[in-house]
Amino acid sequence: MTTVRTEAPSVRVSDEHFCRCEGGSERTAEHPPRLTAAGRLAACLLLALLAASCSGLTSSLGPPPFPLVLVSDVGLPGAAARFDYQDIDVTHGHLVMSHMGDDSVVVVQVSDGSVVKVLPGIPVPRGVVVADNVGRIFVTSTSTLNQLVIIDSTSLTEIARVPTGNSPDGVGWDSVHQTVGVSDQGDGAISLIAGSGSGVRTQVPLGITVGNVVFDAARARFWVTVVNAAPPDQLVAVDPVTASVITRIDLPGCDGAHGLRLHPDGQSALVACEVNSVLARVGLGTPTTIVTAPVGNAPDVLSIDPGHGWLYVAAESGDLTVFDLGKPGLVNVDSEHVDNTAHTVAVDAATHRVFFPLEAGPQATPILLIMRPATN
Repeated sequence: MTTVRTEAPSVRVSDEHFCRCEGGSERTAEHPPRLTAAGRLAACLLLALLAASCSGLTSSLGPPPFPLVLVSDVGLPGAAARFDYQDIDVTHGHLVMSHMGDDSVVVVQVSDGSVVKVLPGIPVPRGVVVADNVGRIFVTSTSTLNQLVIIDSTSLTEIARVPTGNSPDGVGWDSVHQTVGVSDQGDGAISLIAGSGSGVRTQVPLGITVGNVVFDAARARFWVTVVNAAPPDQLVAVDPVTASVITRIDLPGCDGAHGLRLHPDGQSALVACEVNSVLARVGLGTPTTIVTAPVGNAPDVLSIDPGHGWLYVAAESGDLTVFDLGKPGLVNVDSEHVDNTAHTVAVDAATHRVFFPLEAGPQATPILLIMRPATN
């Protein structure tokens, strides 16, 4: 996205009847304009008023917040291989990342990106969610065993591994009923695991494949992105108590519904459509409304900065698109290429910093790219 800044001309007046408008012509006492002294003063005052007016307009609009600027890049351990989902543990000030291609989970400090701990031996970790109210972190592991890995968020040690359906991907946390929702991508279903992940698992079939899952506390339900055998894809609500489908919302114009986040006001959902590379904003009321906008190729991970009302959409192409959620529809405020492997993004709501774990930095080893908007 190209941002154009308009700056007001600067005006200076001196004892030598010097009046200058930057970017234009100037006259001095050596080559006086054909005006009286009073006329020259009046002209300069007029220019000064115009400059002040333009300056005030620029100030009221404020400088543009993008593009992102570098805070730091921090070396990460492990193989130069794919990362997947991330989540922020606000209680402990940690960023938890699934290092998918390295079979490990990496925990770093949000403040500076320094490594706190690496949990190895977690085959193909994918989805990550922090459950603050029970002190647990849940990570899906898409291996031959198909498991949910449960981690103590204080000691950062494993508690247990429990079975899921086939190819678990996204994971959501129901803080009301203390139920974990796992999108069983290979089964086209959601697994509901009671007892903070340690209880009974109930699977609910939804389609031929599923994407991400998030919990809607206001409505006490999980939302899941679903791809059906025949179009359209859908956004499906599941009751975590009765393990039943509450409603299905068609997503016309969305092919390959995958990434999912809820708008901070709870009135709409944001869906990344990975096949036709658009973002869909879906109203959750009645009647249902849907609008779409183009994003990078194969959008994947979504993250929201609730303080600024910005949605970050990361794509497999490494292109980032930012939308202003404070406005109706989908208003693009930034599009930029971060890195070829920047397909996952997380935002710290407290500092507005944006995190991109990359497969390889300048030394061909993994790095955490930490950025921020040019004006927070």
